[in-house]
Amino acid sequence: MRQPPVVVIAGALAAVLYLMLDSGAFAPEPAPRAASLSLAALAGLFGLGAWALSATGQSGRSRWPAAIAVGAGGYALVRLLVL
Repeated sequence: MRQPPVVVIAGALAAVLYLMLDSGAFAPEPAPRAASLSLAALAGLFGLGAWALSATGQSGRSRWPAAIAVGAGGYALVRLLVL
């Protein structure tokens, strides 16, 4: 079965994070800016996991952790710098 590219997964994750944290659809006010630090830490952990999987020869399994790292980290940066 063919898996979606990392960019598609990361984009979908960023869209869900925006919907849940900043859109106002689920809470009357956006999440505090400090939540971006937690997202960045989560991205770092998933990035380390993706690196560990690829370093041990399991590069086929590193796609999902890498996508989560890119999505969460990218959204954390956008949230800190733009939103």
